[in-house]
Amino acid sequence: MDRRLRRHLRSVAHLVFFGWTMLSIFGGIPCIAADKAKIQVAIRKAQEYLAKQKLSGAQGSIASLALVKSGFDRNALVVQDVLKGVLLKVQSGEYRPSQHHIYEAAVDLMLLEAFDPVLYRPQMEAAAKYIIGSQLPSGAWYYPNREEPDCGDTSITQYAMMGLWAATRAGIDVPTEVWEKTITWHAAKQMDDGGFAYHPFDKRVEINPEERTTSSAMTVAGTSSLLIARRMLFGNATTDINVKPANSGRRFGVVEKFVDDKVTTKRDVTLRISAVDDALKSSVRWMTTNFGAKSHRRELFYTYELYSIERVAALLDVERFGNHNWYDEGSDELLSRQSSDGSWNDTSTSVAATAMGLMFLTKVTATLITPPKRVAMLGGGLQAGGRGLPDNLGAVQVRDGSVSARKMVGAVDNLLLELERSSDAKVEDVQAAVVDAVQLDRPEELIGQIARLRKLAVDSRLEVRRTAIWALGRSGDVSATPSLIRGLADPDLSVVREASLALCILSRRPEGCDKAVDPTDDLQMGLKPEVTDEQRQNVFDAWRTESIRRWTEWYQKNRSYDERDDRTTLKKTNK
Repeated sequence: MDRRLRRHLRSVAHLVFFGWTMLSIFGGIPCIAADKAKIQVAIRKAQEYLAKQKLSGAQGSIASLALVKSGFDRNALVVQDVLKGVLLKVQSGEYRPSQHHIYEAAVDLMLLEAFDPVLYRPQMEAAAKYIIGSQLPSGAWYYPNREEPDCGDTSITQYAMMGLWAATRAGIDVPTEVWEKTITWHAAKQMDDGGFAYHPFDKRVEINPEERTTSSAMTVAGTSSLLIARRMLFGNATTDINVKPANSGRRFGVVEKFVDDKVTTKRDVTLRISAVDDALKSSVRWMTTNFGAKSHRRELFYTYELYSIERVAALLDVERFGNHNWYDEGSDELLSRQSSDGSWNDTSTSVAATAMGLMFLTKVTATLITPPKRVAMLGGGLQAGGRGLPDNLGAVQVRDGSVSARKMVGAVDNLLLELERSSDAKVEDVQAAVVDAVQLDRPEELIGQIARLRKLAVDSRLEVRRTAIWALGRSGDVSATPSLIRGLADPDLSVVREASLALCILSRRPEGCDKAVDPTDDLQMGLKPEVTDEQRQNVFDAWRTESIRRWTEWYQKNRSYDERDDRTTLKKTNK
């Protein structure tokens, strides 16, 4: 081989090695997403493994839960036998676990809810009563017949939360104080670094030191419990926890949540939501910083941790923790660790570990939450996505490693002028300033701007159209309605959604025109998870046509008299 060619190849090799070394040091080697076909094979192998086992007790319940939630035949004999065993645990209205205390009661509740929460409500009520009655005064749960000072088990408590959450989905009431006491315990026992420990006992109690130190599995478990309790007390209240959803958090409007997207808070709640969020911010920060870090304790409980990560990610509605795609990395790990018989194994035992790995791969918690279908859009991501920086670098600031423009201020008139002439890279900054001015400071300044906003509502730039439609909806001027109705026909779904929300606000009709308010929300649109893209499109097209018709009728009835066409009115009257 020519000497110069050999030198060139060596240089290339050194560059490649250096590049991968730098990646491993500064942010980690990128994770290549697991092949979907391989994931499906792994799921099928895990199902086959569990179906061959002799299942009973808590192990049988979690295995059967994983089988049912992953689409396995629920009428299969192995699953039906476990179900019969669960039903036999309830005698004369009292639930009696066979061995595993709260763990068992929780997975039994989840299994019954997955089968038929109506048919098996009496048994679910008995199991829920058992869990509630076992809660310690501190708010935690622990093993039965064990009296340690200051006791409490983060793992058992997580399963109690999961079981009671299943009970609430079946319509069973869980007292507010149960959730509040759990939050209080977690806040009191959270470690100084933001994480959680397995047994956060008083330091005077002699236990294995590892049990009272922060671990990744217990931090995820504690975070999961806080998120469930938060959901039970405060519904879907928004949070500023620093983990951004995949669609940049702009699900309900330009930069805000729709005004009538109510937060359902229990009437007798005494805790402030900030008490939960302060603890959550610290634990999520710890999770993000230490995500995927290798340790002896993680190795012992890696399937347990992955199953908990899936739950936390679903409750937060995120695809990443920092730079880590939790599903891709977890799937890669599970595929590499799966045994030839389809099982996974760790300290949890092969049956439980396989069940938890299976539930991670099939994202079981996401099926309980049914989040709105994600929409691919540019909104809110121009700078973060590398699409350009502000021309005036003196106006740049850095937050958490991300570059953004400093907040713009000014009268709405000047801001709209800036919006009209802004380049794509500046649109987001002007957009945020317009929203702040209208929402917080000077909403009256929209008066007299309707004509300009109408033009901006048909601008070629997506974010400009969305901003203009948002502002038209807050103008209070009914004459803006035709532009909003035209927005319902926009080719971009995010603009359509913005127009629908704006019409609700302008008309002061929170329920809209008796059609779904948010066309991107599968639940509102009556769509099931298994719907095809073609079916989804058909439902959306029908929604759009009918919404345009109904809002047009509303406008014709409510517009000012100087806008009405008497001939059109006479024609309709004479028909």
